Amino acid sequence: MEDNELMGSMKVSKAVAKMAVPSVISSLVTVVYNMADTFFVGQTGDALQVAAVSLTNPIFILMMAFANMFGMGGSAVASMALGEQKEKRAKNVSAFVLSCLYFLWYFLKKSRILSLSPRYFQCRDGILVKICSIGLPTAIFSALMSVSTIVLNQILVAYGNAPVAAIGIVFKANMFITFLQMGLANGVQPMLGYNYGAGNEKRFREIERFTKSCCLIVGIASVLLYYFCRESIIRIFINDEEVIRYGVQMLIGYMLSGPVIGILFMNMNCLQSVEHAFPATVLSVLRQGLLLIPLLYLLDALFGMNGVIYGQSITDYIAVGLSIIIWRKVRRGLDMEKKPAPAAG
Repeated sequence: MEDNELMGSMKVSKAVAKMAVPSVISSLVTVVYNMADTFFVGQTGDALQVAAVSLTNPIFILMMAFANMFGMGGSAVASMALGEQKEKRAKNVSAFVLSCLYFLWYFLKKSRILSLSPRYFQCRDGILVKICSIGLPTAIFSALMSVSTIVLNQILVAYGNAPVAAIGIVFKANMFITFLQMGLANGVQPMLGYNYGAGNEKRFREIERFTKSCCLIVGIASVLLYYFCRESIIRIFINDEEVIRYGVQMLIGYMLSGPVIGILFMNMNCLQSVEHAFPATVLSVLRQGLLLIPLLYLLDALFGMNGVIYGQSITDYIAVGLSIIIWRKVRRGLDMEKKPAPAAG
């Protein structure tokens, strides 16, 4: 199948499925990988050991931040180059996105456009700056997630081992809802970048609308599943009544933003795909840093632990609202840029 057909002309629903499904599977593999250590440690029934696993999780998230910067930044820059029919630049970028043996095989055997050949590797023509700047929001998102998790653990330590163990379980269980929608949004970003580069605004909008609808449906379905199975989900990890009691309450608090969180990821990816990385970076900083961390301390002071567990969902709704406002403003600006200039005289 031609890369250009998938990106630029295939039926939107089919193209989104082909691009998003591998990304979703990759995201879910990450979730399962993250859940595995907590599951096996939880079989000991010792809340202290589960709490210890929770305290080390931010380090893993921080490592993901650097991979995300080059992965998401590279995919956006490469897709824009393809849309602009700049095949040599696409080769330069791909020779910069090596992530796993599958892509090595694909680039060498299947793709006529992308390449991993050393002869195309270069840092000139703004490639390094573009990749890092566009990928920065995703990297900051992951890095600040690590920082906010550390802060959250520090706050909960004062309430004992059981709440720390419970939040560790809830954080990883809730990743299923979050990463499912993140996988959808990340999967279509190359198509967004391609059609922006090609000037195909109509297809860009169709991809955006369809994927947002998918995120909304998936978000609502997964939250309903989690709500009705909330106690069973916590019991999968540990059979400690105190941890389960805290975990059920925390899971409800965390999944409140599940239905709409995909809208935030899509708006951020749309911004990155049209070369407006700075607003996307601001949204990342606000969601996982400037809004969440002070809010956690404020809610702890006002309502104790019962307030802390709702901090993430409150922040998510604020970030979603801001992302809608920012993206609409940027999109209107793009529309204005494409309007023909008035005739002289």
